[in-house]
Amino acid sequence: MRRVLLLLPLLTGCGGTPPPPPPPEDRTLATQARAGRLALEAERPGDAARLYGAALARARVRDDAEAIADAGIGLAAADLERGDAAAALRTTQDVEAELARRHASVPATLRLAEALAQYRLGHAAAADAAARQVIADAGSDGDAALRAWFLRGLIAADAGDRDGLATARAALGEPTSRAFRGDALELAARAALLNGDSAAARRLAEEAAVLRRETLDYRGLARLLALQAEAERRDGAVSTAADLMLRAGRGAASRGDAVAARRWLGQAMVWGRQSHASDIVQAAQRALRDLDNAI
Repeated sequence: MRRVLLLLPLLTGCGGTPPPPPPPEDRTLATQARAGRLALEAERPGDAARLYGAALARARVRDDAEAIADAGIGLAAADLERGDAAAALRTTQDVEAELARRHASVPATLRLAEALAQYRLGHAAAADAAARQVIADAGSDGDAALRAWFLRGLIAADAGDRDGLATARAALGEPTSRAFRGDALELAARAALLNGDSAAARRLAEEAAVLRRETLDYRGLARLLALQAEAERRDGAVSTAADLMLRAGRGAASRGDAVAARRWLGQAMVWGRQSHASDIVQAAQRALRDLDNAI
């Protein structure tokens, strides 16, 4: 194969028909999409949403289904990152409907963004249905399928569904990448907590937290802190649990996840009072005030 590739320049110079030039690129659209991706990577989701929104409008003017899907995925990702799950859901549903009208396939990644948005809005059944569709349609996009299985595992854990959680954990297998290993460990930790093994849950959550830090997944890290907090509380370490829940709430607030932040900060206050940890109570109150002022 390598020899054929090396010969191609020689063949095109020996009287053969030259290949057609590539179609001209819409540089404005490409620049907007690239800038949106860079803004997302730089943790500027508000800027990313604006740029991807412009790219989506440009893609519609171009009347290009593939570009519409790509820009829609970027915009939904930016909305999710800035904590606006409702906006992400609107984007995914609008783009999916548009693709359906064009008889174009819906990318698994776009459907995954829909599932995540539904989950963060508390629509567990809709999130699970969308995740199932991702798994069915993923094809060669194995990463999307693994993420969908992880989401289904979270949904099962929230519902206390041990069998569903075990199925999701088995579907993840033994991944080698840090991100997916973190997912597998988190589901294992949640399974241990459901089975009443708080020591194993705490150990597995701590291992997963290391991977979340290494992959800069601070939203996932906040979930794991909350999981560790519950394990500590079940072992009677209420003050430690309150501190962990405070840290989880602060982490969620910093990622724009107001619903989880309020829940975890409120729990930190309750456990802080129970353990007479006034500093934790006061810190949680300040974090809640800051969250309210930011909205």
